This record gives sequence, C-alpha cells and structure tokens, in this order.
Amino acid sequence: MKLTTKSIDIENRGVLLHAGDAREISVRDGDRVEVKNHITGESVSAFVDTTASMIPQGVIGIYRPTQVRIDVLEGAEVEVRAADRPATLDFIKKKMDNQRLDKEETLAIIRDVVDDVLSPSELTAYIVATYTNPLDMDEVEHLTRAMVETGEQLHFPSYPIVDKHSIGGVPGNKISLLIVPIIAAAGLKIPKTSSRAITGAAGTADLMEVLAPVAFSALEVQQMTEKVGAVIVWGGATNIAPADDR
Repeated sequence: MKLTTKSIDIENRGVLLHAGDAREISVRDGDRVEVKNHITGESVSAFVDTTASMIPQGVIGIYRPTQVRIDVLEGAEVEVRAADRPATLDFIKKKMDNQRLDKEETLAIIRDVVDDVLSPSELTAYIVATYTNPLDMDEVEHLTRAMVETGEQLHFPSYPIVDKHSIGGVPGNKISLLIVPIIAAAGLKIPKTSSRAITGAAGTADLMEVLAPVAFSALEVQQMTEKVGAVIVWGGATNIAPADDR
C-alpha cells in the first residue's frame, strides 16, 4: 500500500494509520509494519497505532523517531506493508525455556534491539529470561561481541589502549575524574566513556560536564585521545554501544 506521510511531533517508535488502511493490510494496534522510503530505498519496521479521525485514509502519520530513522520528508510517498514476526522472538523464548543461545542468535537479538524492532515488553522478556536463566561464559562473550559489532568501533594506531570501569554509585565519589588523568600522565591512552545519572543526582558524565563538554562523536573521541592521551565523555553520544543505550 502506498501512503502519503504526515509528520507527527511525538516521541514514539511507530506510525499512525487510519483504521480503514490498517484493515486493508490486515494489521491492528500493536502490530508491526514495514515502511519503505522509495527515494532512498531505506525501510524500517514500526509499531502501529490506529485512528478513525486524526488522519484521513491514504495518509500515514510518522512519529518523530521513525521519521529520523527512515529519513523521509512530510508529503512523501512511502510503501507500507504488514511486517513479518521477528525470528528473534523464538530465540527469546528459547532462553526463557533455559536453553543456550549461540553466537548468531545473540547477535540477531542485539541487532533487533538496536534497530528498535523489539517492543519494550519483548525486550523485557529477554532481560528477565537472562536473569532467571543466567548466561554461561560463552553466552556472555557472544553478548559482549554483539554489542561491540552493532556499534561504532574505534581503532587506534598506537598500543596499548586502557580503560577503567567500576560499579556506579558505590559510594558515588566519581573516582574516574581522579584516575583518568593519573593514567594519562603515566603515558597510557585512556578513552573513558561514562554514563549520566541513573539513580543519583549526578553521574560521572554530569559531573565532568560542569568542567567541560562531554557529548562527542566516536571519531572525535578517538582524535582527542590521540592528541592529549585521555578523555572523559558521555558514552550515550558516541554510538559505540547503542544496545546499551536502549
């Protein structure tokens, strides 16, 4: 089905269809559709909301995050069809049944997390499954490598590159602000990424932002590290581990 886009300034990972159009392609609220941009060839999977009055038939409302992902302008024509059920749901159920996931299954799950294919409830099911049926060492490796593979990667020409991580908020003294300069002064390169506050008043990135900007791209992080030996930046701006930001 070809529909004309209408931008909707709502932070939601989905699209809005007229109830008549939804019936025509056999989808209901909460189902998935594939939306294809004819100009770029880009297509995304999006969750469906329906309405009988907010938009007319022949028009598809594109929520802001979906519009960014598909890179489409208002008034453009897109192709919309019912999307297949993600195969990763079977992998999640497999883990719920206390079966081991292999490398390819884990990578498929993480790719769907990054691409916003999974709903919050489906992602919750995966997290709960890994809690009730803990990952073995091979599965931990698969998960770690999948998170690296689905993000931007930094490749430094010099060696070694070191890192420091600890459990945040215990007791919340932000020791990274002390450790990172010490390590850099010793001649080691340390591109330190940190989080913003999760449970406390300020995370390491928030505290560092009082002194200097912390939002940089992965390329900028690499360039600054090569130049001065160390950075303390907000990991959420780098796209190094987008699965972690979900």
